[in-house]
Amino acid sequence: MKKPLLTTLILLIILSLGLTTILFLNNRQDRIPIIPKPKNNNSINIVFTTDKEYSPYLKVALKSLILNKDKDSFYNIYILSIDLNKKTKEELKTFKQDDVEITTIPLKLSMLKNVGNYRIIARCHVSRADLFKFFIPEMFQNFDKILYLDSDILVLKDISKIYNYDLEDKYIGAIQESYLNEEFKYNCGVILFDIKKCSENNITKKLIQAKNNDKKHIYITQPFFHEVLDETKVKTMPFEFNRFSTTDEKEFKKFNYKDLYYKNDKTINSLDDVDKRAIIIHFLAYKKPWQYEKIPFANQWWYYAHLINPNWKVEKKRNTIQNFILALQISIAANKEKKFASLKSALDNFNRNFKYLTKEDK
Repeated sequence: MKKPLLTTLILLIILSLGLTTILFLNNRQDRIPIIPKPKNNNSINIVFTTDKEYSPYLKVALKSLILNKDKDSFYNIYILSIDLNKKTKEELKTFKQDDVEITTIPLKLSMLKNVGNYRIIARCHVSRADLFKFFIPEMFQNFDKILYLDSDILVLKDISKIYNYDLEDKYIGAIQESYLNEEFKYNCGVILFDIKKCSENNITKKLIQAKNNDKKHIYITQPFFHEVLDETKVKTMPFEFNRFSTTDEKEFKKFNYKDLYYKNDKTINSLDDVDKRAIIIHFLAYKKPWQYEKIPFANQWWYYAHLINPNWKVEKKRNTIQNFILALQISIAANKEKKFASLKSALDNFNRNFKYLTKEDK
């Protein structure tokens, strides 16, 4: 074989091997990681999801979680993250202490390529990282259980009571959304996973399939949890485990929270009784304390926020045009899910949403 031909052949082989290696490495990087089981068998295992937009509020949640921890508890905290810069990653490490382990797991949107419409965010108060909630049973398959927490929360007490809650052979534990009590729905901001049960029944795969088959919802994950994990698979936990900041005494009575959450508990008769035992406050929906400083429990949120940054100030609220567009998006989504009977009912829904969004702090 002539020398020039041999040289060309060698170069082609090297190039081919190089391209194969690059494709292999890229493929490995796009795989969902499997997290090894923690060395401490008695640890309370917690997972958050976040991105660069939600990372400041995650820090507040972490601050409250750690400050209100019992001295005998050991927390293993995993943060599933996308788009975090080096500075933010370093700041998250500062929450680590002798009895709190912090592990930030960097993920990429390309890992979601098999999840339908993963690039679309139609709800401004939801992070795209929320989609990785589908993968918790797969990522943590080496664990027995894990507690998922949203970032827009405050933790007021040690969470071991939630973590050790008896799921009674159910797949997950969650808080039922009682204002939807004509059908079984639950909030996905606090979920206690029985990982073994979820893994054995391919819950991650079923959640992805449900989303890929869906054409109407613009929520990121919640409707698909409802579809895959119905009433027969979910243990309703006490309201104090995920106390919605938007709930007031009127709602507590109107939708009969007493019977829903505390039917056999004679010590709970009002929302005030629940608040004395509240472990987690959840700022669900569109009004967050970092924008609306006078909503319920905002003062507590700002207490922890100022421990992180004493100069932190209230962020700019949405303007009228932004609220109009958001109210329209909510109404369109509601119509797809509920199918309003008339144009009037659709307009009434829009007006309610717009009024809520534009109403100033209480």
